[in-house]
Amino acid sequence: MVVDSGPIIALAVVGQVKLLGELYGSVLVPAAVVHEVAVAGAGRPGARELLEAEWAIRATARLPLEPLLAEELGAGEAEVLTLAVQEGARLVVLDDRRARRVAEIAYGLRVHGTAALLVEAKRRGLLPAVRPLLEAMRGHGYFISARLLERASREAGE
Repeated sequence: MVVDSGPIIALAVVGQVKLLGELYGSVLVPAAVVHEVAVAGAGRPGARELLEAEWAIRATARLPLEPLLAEELGAGEAEVLTLAVQEGARLVVLDDRRARRVAEIAYGLRVHGTAALLVEAKRRGLLPAVRPLLEAMRGHGYFISARLLERASREAGE
């Protein structure tokens, strides 16, 4: 599994970054994502958590980024997809809509967003509820549509 910056930051604002390790064991974190979260974002939510996370395996894509991919997506999203293809990852965790579509359509990758990750965590008994966390993320400025909030709540049985 490979994770992007957005989900790490969103989970950090609600104190749930640990779910990545609890759900997936070890997680590949591309160098561009480490830079976005822990270097450029030093002192912000997710920076300390990522640097201290035992589940985080920092990795750099050996394959060159495809020019179109690098042009159309952010550095983190582009490296997430490149690393996922390089390593044969079965899952990527992305919230950016464009990156999700490219992952699914162009690369055939299975994609989860932060909301799906929270629903899965609740199903496994790792969380009592999903909706309050999604609402807290929204309160911190993380974009979560009303439709996604309702769908995730419904899927979580809330």
